[in-house]
Amino acid sequence: MLAALKEFRLLYREMQERLPFLDCYVSDRPAPWSDVPAEPPTAFEKLSFTGGNPRLVLQTEHSFEEISAMAAAEPSINFIIASGDRKLLYHIAEITRLLSEVPNLYLATGNLCNPFALERLIAAGCRDKLLYGSMHPFLAPGEALAQVVLGDFDWETRCAIAGNNFRRLLGRAPVIPPELPAVKIPPVFIDAHGHTVEETTRTRFPAPESAADWKLWERKLDFFGITHFFFTPSETNIDSALHPGREFRNCCCESGWRMRYFEGFDPRCADQCLVNLAKSLPDPLCIGIKIHPAGHRTDADDPAYEAVFGIAEKYGKPIMTHSWGVSDYNPVQKHATPERFECHLKAHPGVPFVFGHTGGRPNGFPAAVEMIRKYPQCMGDFSGDLFFNGHIRHAISEIGADRLMFGTDMYWIDPRCVMGMMLEIEDLSDEDFLKIARLNAERFYLSRAQ
Repeated sequence: MLAALKEFRLLYREMQERLPFLDCYVSDRPAPWSDVPAEPPTAFEKLSFTGGNPRLVLQTEHSFEEISAMAAAEPSINFIIASGDRKLLYHIAEITRLLSEVPNLYLATGNLCNPFALERLIAAGCRDKLLYGSMHPFLAPGEALAQVVLGDFDWETRCAIAGNNFRRLLGRAPVIPPELPAVKIPPVFIDAHGHTVEETTRTRFPAPESAADWKLWERKLDFFGITHFFFTPSETNIDSALHPGREFRNCCCESGWRMRYFEGFDPRCADQCLVNLAKSLPDPLCIGIKIHPAGHRTDADDPAYEAVFGIAEKYGKPIMTHSWGVSDYNPVQKHATPERFECHLKAHPGVPFVFGHTGGRPNGFPAAVEMIRKYPQCMGDFSGDLFFNGHIRHAISEIGADRLMFGTDMYWIDPRCVMGMMLEIEDLSDEDFLKIARLNAERFYLSRAQ
């Protein structure tokens, strides 16, 4: 497995260096950490938001109706939709429509993170509208690089998105280097933090083929090199009492135990959740307990959580939580800041505990570092849109490779985003890479689930 990972890293680097990358979106936003490299890892052209052709337009400062009107008002200008400080995840339907309908609208791919987002846009006829854009130095370039390097499309398309679509807008000739075979992701990853969602459940964005049905997940997990997928059904997150995770265990059985579920706990309906947990936790297909203080609008240090720590201790199963920093646009995140969990960690040193998202935003990260360092039962995972430049490197240096796990948040986030951020850390040893990608989850979760 170590040899397969080593070869994968070499092939990935060779592909990245061979492709004609030309970055269309180098950001003015500062890097979250001061030791981030000043220059992007590829060639780039710095564009303006206020003039020139092509021209960037910041998605977070304009509605899509305004962006469409801007493009219609100046048809000779090629506008490139660029992400602001929030992910483009929720907007894939609007983006697909605009790229399809408006001739002079294009997309910088940085911060676009829906699973198979590029492949879905290509299928919708938008191939020539996609421009590699890293959002360096604010975001880690690996997030956008990996979706091209590991894309499920042909060589000409790979070169087009990497830089040739942008070259065409700049009036330059395309660059077509000698073709390399597609890089296959080896089956070495365990996704320690994912989700399913049923077709009848309302979602904030289209999430095709994400129900708890093994036929829908087998190809995806194989493509992403994921041998095991630990998921919380969205319905369990929404209403743990009415939809316990074990409702979805048939999918786990059909997968040959490659998929395993988290059982939920909501302190607002604690009694019924405890009944559900007593039924689910003895099940080896139940990988642990998921809590979500932000989603349940309950402070993480609320005494109501005492009960879930008690039952976790009784059955020897881990608790995994959503953790995040305070947000000015999503105020419920204040319930899940990492330091709020300390009272429970102190009272229950025998309960294995995971800070999902490792504190989320950079303002939540230091508290997650402190908690994981202070309490030996704790781990962190890399799920979510943690694309901030330096996040993974600092997590490894400040927490250690033994206490971090690969996770994606899929169906929300494409696994290649986190993979790319790990792959860009050239001085991360193969041994530590494998710990994060797989071995830590085997030790922390699977060894307890037998």
